[in-house]
Amino acid sequence: MKKIKTGMISVGLCAALVVTGVQMGRNIKADEVETEALETVTIQTKDIETQVGDVTADGTEQLGMDAKDLFNSLLSGGSVQSNETTKEETVYVIADAEGNAQKIIVSDWIKNVKGLDALNDRTELSGVENVKGDETFTQDGNDCVWDAKGADISYQGQTEKELPVAVKITYELDGKVVTPEQIRGQSGHVVMRFEYENKTKQEVTIGGKQESMYVPFLMLTGVILDDDRFTDIKAPGCKLINDGSRTVAIGLALPGLQENLGIDREKIDIPESFAIEADVKEFSMTMSVTVATNEVFGNLKNLDIKDLDTLSASMEELTNGMDQLCDGAETLRDSLQTLLDKSGELETGVNRLVDGSASLKNGLAQADAGAGQLSDGAKALKDGADQLKGGADALAAGVGELSAGAAKLDAGAASLSDGAGKLQAGLDTLVGNNESLMGGAGQVFDTMLATAEAQLKEAGADVVQLTKENYAAVLNGTEDTLKKAAAAYAQADPQTAAVYQAKAQAVAQLKASLDGYNTFYNGLKNYTDGVAESAKGAGSLKTGADALKEGTGSVKEGATALKDGADALKNGMSELDNGAEALKTGADSLKEGTGALTAGATQLNGGLNELKGNIPVLKAGVMLLHNGSSKLADGLNEVNEKGIDRLTQAVEGELEGLIERVRAMGDLSAQYYNYAGIADDMKGQVKFIIRTDEIK
Repeated sequence: MKKIKTGMISVGLCAALVVTGVQMGRNIKADEVETEALETVTIQTKDIETQVGDVTADGTEQLGMDAKDLFNSLLSGGSVQSNETTKEETVYVIADAEGNAQKIIVSDWIKNVKGLDALNDRTELSGVENVKGDETFTQDGNDCVWDAKGADISYQGQTEKELPVAVKITYELDGKVVTPEQIRGQSGHVVMRFEYENKTKQEVTIGGKQESMYVPFLMLTGVILDDDRFTDIKAPGCKLINDGSRTVAIGLALPGLQENLGIDREKIDIPESFAIEADVKEFSMTMSVTVATNEVFGNLKNLDIKDLDTLSASMEELTNGMDQLCDGAETLRDSLQTLLDKSGELETGVNRLVDGSASLKNGLAQADAGAGQLSDGAKALKDGADQLKGGADALAAGVGELSAGAAKLDAGAASLSDGAGKLQAGLDTLVGNNESLMGGAGQVFDTMLATAEAQLKEAGADVVQLTKENYAAVLNGTEDTLKKAAAAYAQADPQTAAVYQAKAQAVAQLKASLDGYNTFYNGLKNYTDGVAESAKGAGSLKTGADALKEGTGSVKEGATALKDGADALKNGMSELDNGAEALKTGADSLKEGTGALTAGATQLNGGLNELKGNIPVLKAGVMLLHNGSSKLADGLNEVNEKGIDRLTQAVEGELEGLIERVRAMGDLSAQYYNYAGIADDMKGQVKFIIRTDEIK
């Protein structure tokens, strides 16, 4: 059953989906085309980047970035997997704007899987040149031997041999057939027809009779149309993709397949051409690129269909699978609707967060102002302590003069002791809040780091867990990697370079936000440390004030104790001065910390406002995704109804003959695996890339 689906369905789906495209094709204006990002990629052939396309100053030829972007998915993969020596061949055809071949360049890649020193080869090419190494060869007619020394061989050459397939492009302007030269720069209603010819007819045996059959080729053509020039684009049977400034039309044809299968066109019409029509202003068009390959048909010779019931069951399984796919698309659409609904809740939450950050910023600004006042007061206290210490020294020297004012000094010392006690109690309260304050700030920092890490991973970056200690190095490394990627794409693909540059800037902004909060966090720590130091200073101040009280009491009680009291006062004043110094230092640290905290809160508020501004973009993206899923669901249902069902109906009653034709077609395809020559003991694979001239 698996082989049935691999073979019959491979051909059937090609035909059915093409027919579906023809039947479902609708008139699409440029502003109605589904927008899809054109992915920037490198074509995965060994020689295309240096061998084919426009001639450069040094004589090499380039295929052109637009074509490479468009056809990467068609050219990548599909390499011959074998333990034997294989030869993969790509034929590049440089054609004029009507599809007439002007130059044929063939690129061959011999895979030396056994690591042989010498490789026997056969080629009909002229001007053979090794393009990937310095290995040499000797040639006798079409036979040649490569001195491989265990390496693969990649070479190119040219030929004038007839191609197995051809493309013909015709142009009409306002209903009149014109040449490329005549249509250049003209305006009006244009129709471009792409017709394909299969030249590979061979004799095969079908039902005991000799018939002619083509080697089957799948041909895909891509054309890029500038939206500033082409409008109201209609291309039945084509896939239209728009990147915002250009519309890409991709058409498919299977020349000769209708005749090969012997299926009535009234049941399934397998296309051998397609047309693009549009209103054009000052006609100008880049190259078109066509890929021709018979690889998809190679395994059809291995079809193993034992009875009609088995095939019928397979077709039923295919139909059921399409039904499940349609159901899945509906589920996707419903899920995206839920996501769209929840986007409003996200916006509300962000708005609340923005309001909270604004309050935090205002509150911290007030705290910063208070810290400034505290710093000024601490400086005044320090100045006073210095003066008091000088007075205590003078008191010790002139203890006799102190006696007269001992009573007043005793009263002042009592007040000072009481005030110092209150100051100490207040600072102790602040110290008690230090741990919870630092803990809350640390939790906020950890949350910001986790959020940043999640954002980076969602964007595709592979980063380690972010911490307070490593986040700067990690984000700097990520930004540097993105900048290098942008630089690498700067010349080849400015669009992708811009994407990487934007991502690098986003990482830089993210780091700047984290740096701002880090500054705030360190300032807060300095503040708490300063409060702790201030508390110690206040304790010293209280001790000094108590000592002063005792000293003045001693002065009052007797002259004999006056000397001892004066010394104690002197010592106490020294401690008071030290405490005042510590208090001033702590107050200054508090001011610096609150300043940094205020700046960090300002940055946080700015970042949250930026996030708030991006919420509409997020909602618009979700809406676009939801609309796309709706189109996907509708399209799958239409493919199911007009493609798969029609395929099932089309082959009913004609299975036995169709299967034999498919096998014969598979045999022909398997036998066509080279164009320009191959050794008898090699396996091979060949594809053709036809690039037409631009019209400018």
